[in-house]
Amino acid sequence: MAFSLPRLNAHALTLWLSFIWCAGCAPTVPLRQTALASPPTSPPRIALLGPVSAEGEPTQNAGSPQGAEILLAAHQQKSPALTTLNELIEIAVTHHPEVRAAHARVESARGRMVQAGLYPNPALGPNLADLGDRKNQVGASGARILQTIVTGGKLQIAKEAAARGVEAADWAAITKWHDTVLRVRLAYYELLTALREHETMADIVRISDEAHKTAKAFEKAGAGNRPDVLRAKVELEQNTLKQEVVSRRVEAGWQNLHSALGRPGPVLDRVTLDPKTLETPSPGYEWASMLTCLHDASSVLQEARALIAQQQKLVAKARADVTPDITVQVDPFYLSNLREVRTHLIVTAPFPLFDRNQGNIRSALADLSQAIADEQSLELQLTERLTLAYQRYQAARQQAAAYHDRIVPDARESLTLVQAGYKAQDRKYDYTAVLQAQQVLFQTKLAETQALGELWRAAAEIAALLQQDHVLPACGVKR
Repeated sequence: MAFSLPRLNAHALTLWLSFIWCAGCAPTVPLRQTALASPPTSPPRIALLGPVSAEGEPTQNAGSPQGAEILLAAHQQKSPALTTLNELIEIAVTHHPEVRAAHARVESARGRMVQAGLYPNPALGPNLADLGDRKNQVGASGARILQTIVTGGKLQIAKEAAARGVEAADWAAITKWHDTVLRVRLAYYELLTALREHETMADIVRISDEAHKTAKAFEKAGAGNRPDVLRAKVELEQNTLKQEVVSRRVEAGWQNLHSALGRPGPVLDRVTLDPKTLETPSPGYEWASMLTCLHDASSVLQEARALIAQQQKLVAKARADVTPDITVQVDPFYLSNLREVRTHLIVTAPFPLFDRNQGNIRSALADLSQAIADEQSLELQLTERLTLAYQRYQAARQQAAAYHDRIVPDARESLTLVQAGYKAQDRKYDYTAVLQAQQVLFQTKLAETQALGELWRAAAEIAALLQQDHVLPACGVKR
């Protein structure tokens, strides 16, 4: 429809244009404003952004290499020696590129949220009509202003949907934080296991060397024989080679730890680890409490729930799109021959006769159903992972306790008794008995170390699944 408003004065025109312009004001949407359960205890945003000001804003862009180097240099000044797992984790989460990339994805989602709520820009241009008219050579000179008025609250809904996307990206960043922590913990306990194995192999080589010297002394005194000496020598050489293999594993463990930290310069030079850390009392988990923590605290599930909330908003947006937007065109012009200012006002809107956005509504509903199914599938997958990790943890804990309390002490006592009888030249204890007792002790000590390493690797996986900041003080632990 179109009509003309003759002699529209400048004041009325200004009021009309102000009304159209103010129609673009859309309220902002706070993040995580959703009916979902409140977010669980999670790493503070400072873990992602670095230092913050009193207003809560980052004082240094940790997403840049310079920011990471500044954070790392400050940490090095505060802590010249790194001895604990938490200190290593602090290095990783302030330096690892995957954490910075996750923060960048959050900022990207925030930008999309801002863009989703912006009102359409007006179109401005000259309007030169009736040029060359015989009565008015100048014609009707003026301007043309077009503005689309968004109806049905579509901008508000779109911004709320984008806000849920920011929330999902934020949860994904927390998940990446815990993934980085898990890699550090696994590398840390793998290295501790290798260091303990190296100490065990050094002890084994020492025992083998003493047995070799004893066999040689007996041969020299005429109480032994050459085959015993050769067997002792072979055993010593084999254990020495095994020690070299373990040494290579220790070197690889240091490199894996460095990679898990994000390879932040010469950090490993300041790391001092004690293999006895593996002997720290392990937590006693309670299965029902663990499941509750998993379902309530997992950032993976929280991200999926945020995506469901976003998809619900997108369904509402698809339904709101049925309501047509209105296009307002204002053409003020000046007739020089009559010395009058006139205005054409044209208001148009599509009539939803054939296209009622039914295809997009159907697609959005299907996407919502998929998001709900994905959340349920993720919950099943996480429960399965927790079950397997818990089974490994229980088995390793039982094995480690058995080796520590009974098996290793019995094997050590057996070797002591056999060695004493052999040195006393008791005929019941020949060198074959000594060799067998040594091998039993060696195998049990190495098996104990492997059980301890598996115990803490499983505990690290459980801590990651339960979103724990620490391995020992944990959700799901018996008090």
